[in-house]
Amino acid sequence: MSQAITIERVHVAHGTLTLQVRAAEGARQTDARIAAQAAEDFPDLPSHSCVNPKGPAFGSVMANTSVPHLLEHLIIDLQVAAEPANSRATFAGHTTWLDEEAGRANITIKFRSDACALKAANDACTYLNALLT
Repeated sequence: MSQAITIERVHVAHGTLTLQVRAAEGARQTDARIAAQAAEDFPDLPSHSCVNPKGPAFGSVMANTSVPHLLEHLIIDLQVAAEPANSRATFAGHTTWLDEEAGRANITIKFRSDACALKAANDACTYLNALLT
């Protein structure tokens, strides 16, 4: 069975995780159903800061963005959830299409712990594959 989204390459550098992902055809764009379920499962997701043309938060584009962009925000959300309650850590990311027609994208995420970031990436990918199938 083919996965909706696959992490094809991982590069860990000081404080930065770079993922090259491939989204299967038919699993490249979010919709209202995907956004609603992700927001239910990850309630802070819509309020993430996000530079986009529709508003200051990820919720402005959740129902019409790339699945790799959703993956980026899920990884960030999972990292934040793993932080101690008094943490002042901030996490940022950026997603760009490398080849939209082929479903290939690049995601860059800042982290404090490489192990936490890698686990978050794996868990977020697993979640999306379950959601998108």
